[in-house]
Amino acid sequence: MKKLILILFLAFLVGQQLCAQKPENLDEARMARIDSLLNDLLFGEDVSAYAQGLKQNFQFLYLRANYDTKTYFAGREIGNDQYNLSGQLFYMHSNGIFAGVSGSWYSQLDPGYRTTVLTLGYGKGLKKAKFLRYRFSYDYYLFNNDDPDFDPLYTSGLNTGITLKSKSLGTRFDAAFLLGKEVSTQLSWDFYAYLNLVKLGKYDKIRLEPEVSLSFGTEAAAFSLSEVLVDPVTNDVYDTYYEDVFGLLNVQLILPLNITYRNFDFEVSYQYNLPRTQGDALSYPESSSFRLSLGYMFSL
Repeated sequence: MKKLILILFLAFLVGQQLCAQKPENLDEARMARIDSLLNDLLFGEDVSAYAQGLKQNFQFLYLRANYDTKTYFAGREIGNDQYNLSGQLFYMHSNGIFAGVSGSWYSQLDPGYRTTVLTLGYGKGLKKAKFLRYRFSYDYYLFNNDDPDFDPLYTSGLNTGITLKSKSLGTRFDAAFLLGKEVSTQLSWDFYAYLNLVKLGKYDKIRLEPEVSLSFGTEAAAFSLSEVLVDPVTNDVYDTYYEDVFGLLNVQLILPLNITYRNFDFEVSYQYNLPRTQGDALSYPESSSFRLSLGYMFSL
């Protein structure tokens, strides 16, 4: 009797996991992708270099479009060679306030465009410690879905982070909290460097920006059972169980080539994923993709 109860419980648990795995990953992938792009455009060296050429008090709009050859969440591929397009339009002020709108379109989803993200935040550097920057922001998600049964897992998010950098090296730590029917926590710790290849002017340049990014979060990790269990009714065999565990999910190696010229910036980058899991019954393959980005800044 105990074994039968355990089998039914495991069947329910596995069924719930299979049903929830894809929607959760898609939602979290969208939000993580947008947060990553937002962090790059608001606190990357491209914006900093552009701002140095403006007066002390300045404000501008930043428009950026991106293309990814594949779609991942924490190194796990979503879809088979699914590409995505994303875009952002942000207002930034020298007092640290920023606000914007962003979204993504996915090649294998229906509808392909599902989420618009509205963002309001604040980020600033310390006057007596210019090597340190801090930031925090709030995201609100608008969903494009006519399905009456559609019930989004997350409806908003809080983000915070700090960056430490020198002229050629830097590290940043970010925390994201997705809010809604559930709460999901994602942490990332990045290490990056700048290597100038060609200088086109005072602020214009071509350079490499190698980066190592560590992603942490909670996953439903698969663990092996000590013995194989068979459902006497369906004859289904269960040799694993799932448990929510927080830990390192992915190590991503990024090699971007960035070109900054006047108000434009163009980037092509190669990304290599080394996914990790806390479980012992399932492993994820290593993977790679390319990203193209084009941005333009409008001084106000």
